[in-house]
Amino acid sequence: MTTPTYSPGDPKRPGNGRIVALTMALAAILATGGVIAKSGGTVVTPPPPPVDTTHVDSTPVTPNNGTGLSGFAIVADSFSEYANTAALMARITANNPGGTGGANAFYSDGINASLASIDTAVRYNGHATLKLSQPGGVANTPWLAVAFPPTAHIWYRATVRWSPGYTTTGTLTNSANAYKMLSWGWVGSPYDGSGRIEITNTTQYEIYEGQADKKTGATVGGASFIIGPNVTTEWTDGQWYDYVVEVDHSAAPGILRAWKGKDGGPLTFLGQTTESMHDGSIPPPVSNISVGLNFNQVRAPSQNQAIWWGQWEVVDGTQHPNPFGLAH
Repeated sequence: MTTPTYSPGDPKRPGNGRIVALTMALAAILATGGVIAKSGGTVVTPPPPPVDTTHVDSTPVTPNNGTGLSGFAIVADSFSEYANTAALMARITANNPGGTGGANAFYSDGINASLASIDTAVRYNGHATLKLSQPGGVANTPWLAVAFPPTAHIWYRATVRWSPGYTTTGTLTNSANAYKMLSWGWVGSPYDGSGRIEITNTTQYEIYEGQADKKTGATVGGASFIIGPNVTTEWTDGQWYDYVVEVDHSAAPGILRAWKGKDGGPLTFLGQTTESMHDGSIPPPVSNISVGLNFNQVRAPSQNQAIWWGQWEVVDGTQHPNPFGLAH
């Protein structure tokens, strides 16, 4: 295990700058009405959310047992509707190299989509999956981004499979050996910010949030961390794993919680933390997520490897306060 050269929230840390760029790009998309949602494989403009006076789900969902999406999502993808990789690329903006979609494509930003594909051999719940390939030595691992209406309280759940023998260790020394596997972000005046689940210090889970002044880049809130456990069998057993993060920016301070576990089994609570703005204001609402993200090294691991995504979804936590029935 090596010693990080930067703290995880340091804007000078390699890879963090791209997350800030993502939030600024998505701000432009939202400003022009590029708000989209996915329902049954069709891109639609989301209707106004129904008023929930009880704050109790009528049909709560238990922790995932391989039964698919919850049905509560404001944006989601199970990768079951794509006949092939070309169909996926048509849903990714052409601004992400490899994508062929227009400005309002479902996946509206990101990096190196040419390394993403629909895999019909590795299946989840009986359907094809998204494969994010990471060729040896290629730093720009593929990731996709989705914008949605600003939402004060979200649950983001992803079902992921790691290729056996996966590693975050690259060719640089004196590095944190980190891979940021997914993120969420918020945009607007005067603040931008983001959070992420990553594996850092080679095998350690970490969940992070932070925000900065849009014009100056100065930190405007205290960085929030959940330091999780180390990887156990994720990189050796070839099984599916569920990752869930709850981001609640409906009041000050904000609350961040996270869970993980093997698909079909109970999820382990990784912890929670608060997020406070320096001026005491409520943190901005969340308005985008990423599927995959990036290494913190210019030089990535030298071996060929991959991550498969079986499904993902974002649920409005105001309408559905605990959509997955998780304890903390």
